[in-house]
Amino acid sequence: MTLGIIFLVIFIALTFEYINGFHDTANSIATIVGTKVLTPRQAIAMAAVTNLIGALAGNAVAKTVSSGLVDAQFISPMVIICALLGGIVWNLLTWWLGLPSSSTHALVGGICGAALASSHDNWKSIIWSVEKIKDGKPVMEGVYHKVVVPMVTSPVIGFLGGMLIMVLLYAVLRNARPRFVNRFFGKAQIVSASFMGFAHGLADAQKTMGIITLALVTATATGTFIKLPDWLGFLRMDKSMAAEQSIVALQNPQATSEQYLQAATTLENEALMLQPGEFREAFLVLSAKTYAELNEPAAERVAKMATTTHHQILEKENARVITKIPILGGMVEGKHTDWQKTLTKEMAAASAASKKPIVVAAGKVRDLSPDVPVWIKVICSLTMAAGTMAGGWRIIKTLGHKMVKLQPVHGFAAETAAATLLAVTGSMGMTVSTTHSVTTAIMGVGCAKRFNALKFSLIERIIWAWILTLPAAGGVAYLLVKGFRLCGWIP
Repeated sequence: MTLGIIFLVIFIALTFEYINGFHDTANSIATIVGTKVLTPRQAIAMAAVTNLIGALAGNAVAKTVSSGLVDAQFISPMVIICALLGGIVWNLLTWWLGLPSSSTHALVGGICGAALASSHDNWKSIIWSVEKIKDGKPVMEGVYHKVVVPMVTSPVIGFLGGMLIMVLLYAVLRNARPRFVNRFFGKAQIVSASFMGFAHGLADAQKTMGIITLALVTATATGTFIKLPDWLGFLRMDKSMAAEQSIVALQNPQATSEQYLQAATTLENEALMLQPGEFREAFLVLSAKTYAELNEPAAERVAKMATTTHHQILEKENARVITKIPILGGMVEGKHTDWQKTLTKEMAAASAASKKPIVVAAGKVRDLSPDVPVWIKVICSLTMAAGTMAGGWRIIKTLGHKMVKLQPVHGFAAETAAATLLAVTGSMGMTVSTTHSVTTAIMGVGCAKRFNALKFSLIERIIWAWILTLPAAGGVAYLLVKGFRLCGWIP
């Protein structure tokens, strides 16, 4: 792996982010353009700013993409390039046809297809469903829980949410004059469209952040950055090659006590070179647990350092101003694992199942997905904002004009329903499609208006684009990996 390939991954990832910006612009501004509350230029400028703020607000979705969908051992920078190209090809095709397909599912499909080809058709390379322990509580993760279930339920929720809000507004405003309704909701829709832009940034920009982070973690752990110039030091991630090798050593049930002790010592030293964060805490806890297994006196000292690190992480999170905002704060609040509780429970369960506790604990730490560095958040956010400024007029025309005729009150209802759904699921790390959410919310609003207000021939084309997105993008990525392997670019 060379530094040039890493930069190529970052470039292609940002290209995907830029395309995502103009491809999905319609999702956040189609209704406000369709209702003529703002001109297209004004709407795009507003969406660019709110997308930027949303993208900087959290990283739950980024962590899902960087570690929760496929087995990392089958991922390399060249495989990531194939995954991104698979998503880009499908995005450009659907944009050209004016269909609001999902950039989210194009990227997920690309990742899964590329991983499948990289693993020589080993379907276990795709993490379908797995139970993980977070803060001592079991949670279900994987493609099924984080992608497939939301892919089915979010359109239903968006449709029902849009319909319900519209029905309630009809009931409240049944005696209001149309002029008053249009004037009031013309202003209110600016707020709902801003919320939609924020939710879009929170849900969509993070996916590319996760891809870049995954590439940098892989490069750091494999030693690509060992001789990196100081001015490029920002590319290094927290899991160094020495830390990765130590964790792998602890996963070996046949390792000797001396090898375990050496691995624990290395992990402790690697942790102490890091700033307070989840990697530092996890390394210290695993080191302390290993020392305890070996009856080493250092166990208590290292465990105390881990506890201190956890408190520092929580203090930093509590200092964030955005988390103090009612309702919104809960959506962007960071969810931090208590590694003492998590590994204690994992090791107890392993012991009960006659497994070696340290081996299981090491596997848990190896699966840790990193926090996204600030520079990645900023560059991805600005790239999406630039793409948003480029516009996506073909899809805006489909959503804002062709599917159902909208008034400001309808746009307000659709945006509020879709944005709330995106913000809630984004804070939970679910890769929910902005496209699915807002399109079905518009459908719901149209049905509340009157059932035959919808153009069903167009809706049928949109739904087919949704169904085909995952397999189509995955198929392109799969074929690219096979092609790269024939060329000798992928082993």
